[in-house]
Amino acid sequence: MNLKMPDLSTTGSPIKVTRWLVEVGDFVERGQAVVEVETDKATMEVEALGFGTLLRQLVPVGGEASAGDLLAVIGDVQTVSSTTVSGRGDTNYHRDFLLTLYERMVLVRQFEDRVKALFLEGIMPGTIHQCQGQEATAVGVCAALRSEDFITSTFRGHGHALAKGLTVQEMLDELFGAVTGCCRGKGGSMHIGNPEKGMMPAIAIVAGGIPLATGMALAFKLRKAEEIVACFFGDGAVAEGAFHEALNMAALWSLPVLFVCENNLYGASTRIDQVMKHTRVSDRAASYGFRGETVDGNDVLAVYEAARQAADECRSGRGPVLLELQTYRRTGHSRRDPCHYQPKEERATWSANDPITRFAQALLVGGNADLDDLDRIKEKIDAEIERAVEKAKTAPKPTVDDLLTDVYAS
Repeated sequence: MNLKMPDLSTTGSPIKVTRWLVEVGDFVERGQAVVEVETDKATMEVEALGFGTLLRQLVPVGGEASAGDLLAVIGDVQTVSSTTVSGRGDTNYHRDFLLTLYERMVLVRQFEDRVKALFLEGIMPGTIHQCQGQEATAVGVCAALRSEDFITSTFRGHGHALAKGLTVQEMLDELFGAVTGCCRGKGGSMHIGNPEKGMMPAIAIVAGGIPLATGMALAFKLRKAEEIVACFFGDGAVAEGAFHEALNMAALWSLPVLFVCENNLYGASTRIDQVMKHTRVSDRAASYGFRGETVDGNDVLAVYEAARQAADECRSGRGPVLLELQTYRRTGHSRRDPCHYQPKEERATWSANDPITRFAQALLVGGNADLDDLDRIKEKIDAEIERAVEKAKTAPKPTVDDLLTDVYAS
């Protein structure tokens, strides 16, 4: 959570920080006065809008700030330290790599928000299943893969596609049904992908991509190739027979497949604890004889590190790995879902654990970025998306003759 300077000055002049009322490391309650400031008219206190630990004071005593400027970073110490300043253990990351992760997560969020607006305006055809709130899962996993590795996806695949390297333009063209789209206008939102970039077109059938990934991994092993395949699916897929059959086969033949369960707590509108007695998905790997791990899916570096280790295991012939990434979607199952089944308290808790906000705070605290860096990234992405939207609106549509292309039988 960021503590920003409120608009206190009647003349718009800078506001001076006169005294910090809490020190770095102190726990801050919602509504607690954190810093004393002086305007051109009076001295007053700025209160915290949430709770957490004061991680960094960004304006020293005697320093000045304008309305909207960041005064302090408030959050969870363990969250920030594990998220990125130095990663886990002795691992350190280059600033460019960290900013690339942040940029890719922001790209997914802003792409999804823009697409949602286009659907609400009635401009874009079809339907959508979006992933706001789950950006760290796709970005963290795909950052751990090589360019020649593959992924399989679900009907909620926009984030996976962007994380694997598909462009905003080819995806928006696809969503508008244009022949210039990544699937030539025939896949749409629920079947997005591009095999040339290592993403098979997504499968909308729940758990449908899991046996496909296992089959691809078998092909890689028979060819003695070094590629692996990462298979994304939701917690709802765990109850499908295809999940169990594919995991069993992958285990028997020690196939190079990374099973990635994005556990966002809900299969459509049904909460996981209503359909599973034991809700720790990763434990299911043990029944097939391979390793499973549960990871904080809103911590992009925790996801990256777990996926990198799992990918190394798969590539070295040690068989499959099941990663359960605990996350939360902040939007409905589909565009017509108002999400009333998610309790307000639960939504608030997960909103406070937003993966992009967490990572931004960690970058600021660790000195790997400042607010100008983060603003430039957002502005660049906004401009890229808007250019792509305007181009996609007028992109050429398929013709009747295209009905018989790209099919196996006619």
